[in-house]
Amino acid sequence: MKADTHRSDEDRLPEARPGPGAQVAPATLDGWFVLHQLYRIDWPALASVEEEVARKALGELSALSESWDSGDGPWSGLYRMVGSSVDLMALHFRPTLEELTDAARDLSMSTFAGVLDLDHDYLSVVELGMYALTLDVASRVDPTDHEAYGAALREALAEQGEKAYVKRRLEPRQPEAMPYACYYPMDKRRGAHRNWYTLPLETRAELMSRHGSVGRRYAGRVSQVISGSIGLADWEWAVTLWAGNPLVFKEVVTEMRYDEASSEYAEFGRFFVGRRMDASDIERLLP
Repeated sequence: MKADTHRSDEDRLPEARPGPGAQVAPATLDGWFVLHQLYRIDWPALASVEEEVARKALGELSALSESWDSGDGPWSGLYRMVGSSVDLMALHFRPTLEELTDAARDLSMSTFAGVLDLDHDYLSVVELGMYALTLDVASRVDPTDHEAYGAALREALAEQGEKAYVKRRLEPRQPEAMPYACYYPMDKRRGAHRNWYTLPLETRAELMSRHGSVGRRYAGRVSQVISGSIGLADWEWAVTLWAGNPLVFKEVVTEMRYDEASSEYAEFGRFFVGRRMDASDIERLLP
């Protein structure tokens, strides 16, 4: 699903599609590292703490949250979750793995961490899948000529990476008018009868192009971040959606389920939904 308002060159498949085969992996452009941290709050433990101590811990958490987001550049957000086994999500975007580690440490070292139990965390990196670009390069340069193909692919990716709208997608920020968040991991199927990774590149590119056209109909209502996690986590991707109305998550995910790229080839993990917290929301964690 792509919900970006800009229809890029990547969304347009080349006319010539000679069929380089299933072994050609799509190139990607990678941006900020991402860490989703999902916590349960130990409510009895929080209630048992003296109110003055608890208020101080919440004030520290609020100050930490404020320090995480200066308005531009890398950032983190806290979300109050509902309808799942978790109460709180910390979402971090950083340019390097080391900076991501530091952000996670800051929360773990806070006083409020004493009443937090980590349900799970998920490491990924913002990813733009370049199916059309890969198909275009593979139609011009034999992918088995690794040196020539690699050079052509790097040149094409470098050109894409210089575009302003591409940079914005690789370093995403949550729109102020979209405080609600939905996060879930997903895989492409690798079963005996449905295996995404044995499909020819041109088939995968066509399916993803159609998949993206569905998502673009939600431009302005949903903002989406796809982050790749192959080799980094148990699933292959993490999907983060932001919206001004949480019912839009139900609407867009339902429609996307009927698209062939999802209905035939996608597996989904747990879904988590919540709302981004400001200082007053953090204070209200204590009745």
